[in-house]
Amino acid sequence: MKKTTIILLIFIISVLQNCHYPSKNIVRNNVSEILLEFHDPSSKKIMITAHRAMHTKFPENSLAAFQHSIDSGVDIIETDIRTTKDGKLILMHDGSVDRTTNGEGKVKDFTFSELEKFELEKESEDSKTYRVPLAEDALNLARGKIMVDLDMKDVYVKQLVNLVRKTQTEKQVLFFDSDFAVLDSVLLLDSTLMLMPRAHSLEEVKTIIKRYHPPVIHIDPSFYTKEVVNTIKASGARIWINALGFADAKAKIGLVDTGYAPLVDGGANIIQTDYPLILHKYITERNLR
Repeated sequence: MKKTTIILLIFIISVLQNCHYPSKNIVRNNVSEILLEFHDPSSKKIMITAHRAMHTKFPENSLAAFQHSIDSGVDIIETDIRTTKDGKLILMHDGSVDRTTNGEGKVKDFTFSELEKFELEKESEDSKTYRVPLAEDALNLARGKIMVDLDMKDVYVKQLVNLVRKTQTEKQVLFFDSDFAVLDSVLLLDSTLMLMPRAHSLEEVKTIIKRYHPPVIHIDPSFYTKEVVNTIKASGARIWINALGFADAKAKIGLVDTGYAPLVDGGANIIQTDYPLILHKYITERNLR
C-alpha cells in the first residue's frame, strides 16, 4: 500500500512539474513581440523605457545594465552614444568621464583603450568591475531581444548608421535627436530607419508629423495637452514622455500614483523612467501592461 502511494505521489509531482502555468508578468525578451506592440497605433498598452538602461543595480549605460533591462522585461533601452579620440563609438551620457567613472577628463580626449582602464562608478556593493562599453557590444547584446533608443550625443551619423547595419539592428533601434539636420542625415543614408524627433510645442509636433511621419514623437510635460496627444495619435505615432525628475522622485519615496498617474492618464504610451520596475508594477496593476 505504501509503495502504491509513493508511486502515485511521484506521478503527481511529475505531472505538476511539466505543467506550464501562465505568468502574470511574462518577460518579453523577443523584439518581434515588442515591435508588434510598438507599431500598433490602436494599442492601449503603455511601453516602458529604461533611461540609460536599468541603472538602479548596475552602472548606467553598462552592458550589465543592458542585460538587466532585457531580463526584467523592459521594452526599450535608452542609451547615449559618443565618439572617442580614436573614433570608437561608446556608451556615455556626459561629455566627460568624471561623474560616471573613477577617471577625469573629456571623452573625446581619450582613446578607447585608455577609457577601458577606468572603472564605471556603481551604487551596488558587489565586487565586480564594470567598464565603459563599445556601442557595438551593446547592440549585439540587444539584437533580437529589445528595442534601443540611440541618443546621438557626439557622433558621426554615417558611422552610427553603419554600425547599426553591421549589428543587424536596423528594425529595432530609434535614432533620437531634436535637430532636424541630424535626423535628415539619418534618412539620407537609409530612409527605412526609425526616427524619434523631439518636439517642444504643438506647432513643432505638427511640423514633425508633416516632415517625417515618425512612429514615435518625444514630447515634454510642459505642453502635454489633450490637443498634442490627439494630434500625435491621429498621425499613427506613439507618444514618448519622461518620468525623469519629479515623477520618478515621487515614485521612489512611495508616492507612486502621485508621480505616475498624470503621465499615464494624459495619454502617453511610452514612458521613460529611472525606475522601470516601479513603473511596471504600477501600470500592471492598472491593466495597462
